[in-house]
Amino acid sequence: MLKVRGLTRRMGENQLETINVDIERGTVHAIIGNNGAGKTTLFEAMSGDYPGKGSVTINGHPVSSVKGKEQFSYIPQTVTELDGFSLRILHKLHKTHDSMWREDRFQTLIKQFNLPMNKQLQIMSIGMKQKSILALQLSRDTPLLMLDEPYTGLDMEGQQILDRLLLQHMDASEEHAIVIATHIADEVQRLADYISILHDGTLSERVEKDELQRRWQRIWIEERVEGINQAPGVVSVSSTRTQEIITEDAEKTKAWLSERGVMIIKSQSLKLHESIPHILKTGVSA
Repeated sequence: MLKVRGLTRRMGENQLETINVDIERGTVHAIIGNNGAGKTTLFEAMSGDYPGKGSVTINGHPVSSVKGKEQFSYIPQTVTELDGFSLRILHKLHKTHDSMWREDRFQTLIKQFNLPMNKQLQIMSIGMKQKSILALQLSRDTPLLMLDEPYTGLDMEGQQILDRLLLQHMDASEEHAIVIATHIADEVQRLADYISILHDGTLSERVEKDELQRRWQRIWIEERVEGINQAPGVVSVSSTRTQEIITEDAEKTKAWLSERGVMIIKSQSLKLHESIPHILKTGVSA
């Protein structure tokens, strides 16, 4: 579906280094990174709004082409160019000029989000403005949703509505896909099939969410072991009555311990909210 090849771009202090990634049909792909990691720079380039060097195509069409734009809906992290417009005016523009527009969907969304049609976006609350942008973009009947921190500013009800809308998008067709930028582990846990890590302008190879949870484990052993901090996969070691090891590659760490005759008391997969902070801090490849 979406193919990114050799994408490089510099934006202020953010620089993307030869990004290659495929977003496949039928999947939700989360790109995670700390604030300032370059997620917005990447999404601006992938959407064609601020292209860099390299190529970005969707279903064989450049994303900046008319055919390409018909294939995806893009929700940026911030939108300032629409601030002077009301939702009523923006609705009219989309309804008149957007070939992918679904009027029935828009009418449903403005009721779900309880949106004011005559208020300019610039005088809306952050959450209300975000809901307005969501309503406009999710009313376009496109196979790919490209979402840059879409939950920002949403209250709990808004988050629940967006969860349902994204699930409905994926359930509607096997041809649909979502790529979402986030630094919130809970969003990844709820939504993602695949994860890529953006760190210092470099994007890791994708990994299945379930595989990430299988590899990242907490292991308890009774005895102190010389060289444990340098063992394969080990990220951290803490000692109380037992030694607690956090590893990014449980299979390799357990094999290393087994070779030394060390008995494992217990092991447990880490939740994403436990493993992702380690990954984002160190840039450990997924």
